[in-house]
Amino acid sequence: MKTSILLLTLLMGCASPGAYQGMTAEQITALAKMKDANVACVILNAPWGRGVTTFVNLDKGVIPSGTVTVDGECKVTMTNAPLPK
Repeated sequence: MKTSILLLTLLMGCASPGAYQGMTAEQITALAKMKDANVACVILNAPWGRGVTTFVNLDKGVIPSGTVTVDGECKVTMTNAPLPK
């Protein structure tokens, strides 16, 4: 049940046709300036086996020189290394 709700929430994100309907130009500009990084990991235990799906969204420049690691138990590690000089 939790997986269904999570999947439905992900599918209703910014890609939905009416997501920007009714927003002013200033609101859309502010939304475009927002930079973030997020990871969602879903484990599905089914009769035919175990499945792990990972969704990663990294906006350009948020983690310019680092890594995102997801292990088999959905433990997410995000590191941001200093930029090379």
